Amino acid sequence: MSDSELLSCQFHPQAAAGWFCPACNANLCPSCAVLESVASTDLSSCGQCGAAVEELKVHRSRTPFLRRLLETWMYPLKPSGLLALLGVGAVVALARGVFHITPSLPKLAVLVVWLGCFWGSLFWIVRSTAMGAEHFTAPDFTSVMHDLVDPAIRGLLATALLWVPAILFIVFSLGGAEGLGPLFLLLLIATLLYAPLALLFAATGESKLSLLNPFKVIGVGMSLGQPYLMVAAFLVPLAGLYVLLTVVATWISSWPLPLVAPVLGEAISLYVPFVVARMLGLLLYVHGDRVGYGVDSEFYEAALPGVKPRGKKRAARGASREPHAPPSPLESEVMRAVEANALDQALELYRRLPERLPPLNAASHLAVGQRAATVGDYHVAVRALKQVGQHSPEDPLAPRACVILARLYGERLGDTESAQKLYRHVVSRYPGTDAARFAQSKLTPA
Repeated sequence: MSDSELLSCQFHPQAAAGWFCPACNANLCPSCAVLESVASTDLSSCGQCGAAVEELKVHRSRTPFLRRLLETWMYPLKPSGLLALLGVGAVVALARGVFHITPSLPKLAVLVVWLGCFWGSLFWIVRSTAMGAEHFTAPDFTSVMHDLVDPAIRGLLATALLWVPAILFIVFSLGGAEGLGPLFLLLLIATLLYAPLALLFAATGESKLSLLNPFKVIGVGMSLGQPYLMVAAFLVPLAGLYVLLTVVATWISSWPLPLVAPVLGEAISLYVPFVVARMLGLLLYVHGDRVGYGVDSEFYEAALPGVKPRGKKRAARGASREPHAPPSPLESEVMRAVEANALDQALELYRRLPERLPPLNAASHLAVGQRAATVGDYHVAVRALKQVGQHSPEDPLAPRACVILARLYGERLGDTESAQKLYRHVVSRYPGTDAARFAQSKLTPA
């Protein structure tokens, strides 16, 4: 992994590297890495030695954060975003309308629906964006308490340190107090700096008591540093846009179109809150590791996203042999060592075998692969297990070999994509086996 810089290929210094070969101790560009078919699955390998390669990853911060923020303006205007604006706008408009015509006691329930839907949708955008979602996805509704009451309370608490001083300022201003101009400016600056942090805290499930702790909230802002200040700076033009859209929304709501006009008005007024929520989610998506949000490894992505190896295999070393030629003396020694359960000896002998010669029996490859994986020699382990999948797919040991190979790719080489492909192959090719049941348990939802 690299913090932010792309590494160069060892064999083509002008090209960016996307893979690392532990056996060659070399960074590889797409022309030096190859795709090798194993068990109907394309696995990345080194074009020089044939060993499994690790995908190089860089921190998400390599992409300028300003560029990410500028793209948030389009988030609510995507098809899923527009549907979300209309859906949330419809609920908020209905709740607002019912609120004004209901008696005092039922007003509280309507208010909870109103605020819960508003804050709940914003918090969901923050969380889903922090998980990497590119589009708005509908949240799962579990209960009234969890999805309406809790977001409403969190929204009120998170903004309490903002609207309470604002109310006091208005009260004192109406009371004729003088010299409040500098205080108003200070209050405005504090609001711009504090509001995003408070909403971030509320969205990520922090305890309700911590939402009222400005020292803890400000401490998180200091840890986020410059990226957070960039988000706060964007609030200035967004505030102006919000005022403008509120005027437009009010005008549209006055149209003589029952139901339609109020929904359109609310949808327009939600545009800026959706953009702000998206920005806060991106802050966690890129820099959440600074504040302990998620697992550190989740903040790294492929150095060359979307690029596949396109190199050609180097010709194998060693004299060529007929596919059905009898085993060489060295291969016979490996098989005898496996039969005698002398696995360390078998592994040492296996390391001396030439590359890509006709295979040993599946049992020998599997035994050597398992032993190599145990002692941490993943290069030999992958090499041996690949042989089973490539040359003995019908052998009863093939499902087990493919599962071990998948675990090596996913848990040791960090290539979860290849691991998932191998697990899916085992499930479809060897149904009903113990290996297939284990592979099924390892599959992640598509």
